[in-house]
Amino acid sequence: MTESTPALLQIEGLKLWYKVYKNRAKVLDGVDLSVAPGQKVGLVGEAGCGKTTTVKSVLGLLPRGGCEIPAGRILYEGEDILGLTEKELTRIRNSQIAMIHQEPAAALNPVFTVGEQMMDVVRYSAQGRGYGKKERREIVLGAIRDVLIPDPERIFHFYPNQLSGGMKQRICIAMAVMTERRLLIADEPGTALDVTIQSQIHAMLEEMVAQRGMALVMITHSLGVAREMTDVINIMYAGTIVESAVSAEVFAHPLHPYTQGLMEAVPRLRGGGIQAGIYGSLPDYLAPPPGCRFAPRCPRAGDRCRAEKPALADLSGHRVACFHVGTDGSAKCQ
Repeated sequence: MTESTPALLQIEGLKLWYKVYKNRAKVLDGVDLSVAPGQKVGLVGEAGCGKTTTVKSVLGLLPRGGCEIPAGRILYEGEDILGLTEKELTRIRNSQIAMIHQEPAAALNPVFTVGEQMMDVVRYSAQGRGYGKKERREIVLGAIRDVLIPDPERIFHFYPNQLSGGMKQRICIAMAVMTERRLLIADEPGTALDVTIQSQIHAMLEEMVAQRGMALVMITHSLGVAREMTDVINIMYAGTIVESAVSAEVFAHPLHPYTQGLMEAVPRLRGGGIQAGIYGSLPDYLAPPPGCRFAPRCPRAGDRCRAEKPALADLSGHRVACFHVGTDGSAKCQ
């Protein structure tokens, strides 16, 4: 995104705490994320790092009584989502932002047919208001065809339990993109699928995003998926973005120790034994480290790292939050 291109979605310094018994789980610790119109942005990190929490906060899907946001803003087209009423949020969900959830079986209601659920999506979207039942049905059948499911008229009357995992995921994709949207959030849409179906789902999703001119936030724990499908990659660790750059740049010159550790953990097709991992585990969100949250696992960590949180510094478009990276992107001593 250039300075002249206003952000479609801008998350600034977002902190989010889950309320637990007599305490707070401080999950998000100042998340900064930007998505330009038509841009494909990856959010990458290990399970439990706060990726899904971040995007659910954008859509207001987290229980208002179960969490609190002590700091930060979520700007959609310049408007702070955190200040909107439920009615205003519903308007944005119905007409502007769609989400493909990680588990399709949980996203579909088992007591209604596929057709009934998809018809309701069209009915309540801004684009579908004013359409008659016959017009809504034609939109639904066309969307089922678009995701390459054969015999859409028959599938229309199926219940979710009559579909395979891959077909459920395709239906979820169809529901997300069959009405006009500006931003699509895909939360690991291929995780529960076998490799072949996963590849087909990703290819289909990428083509639909390009055809419709939507922006995409792709949540994944796979560096390979992020490299294939995104323009910009954001590396997330324990509730904060630690590195962000153009996808090719992240792979060519990973700067943060966590990103480098993720790269080293990727299996190599040419062999060479078991790849290195990252020692340790995510911090306890009830009592997170006072400084850099990666410090307990970082081989370079010093006293400053353990006491002070590094800012996400911009190094000519490559942003990194680490005291051990110089202004030219080189490693430095502390």
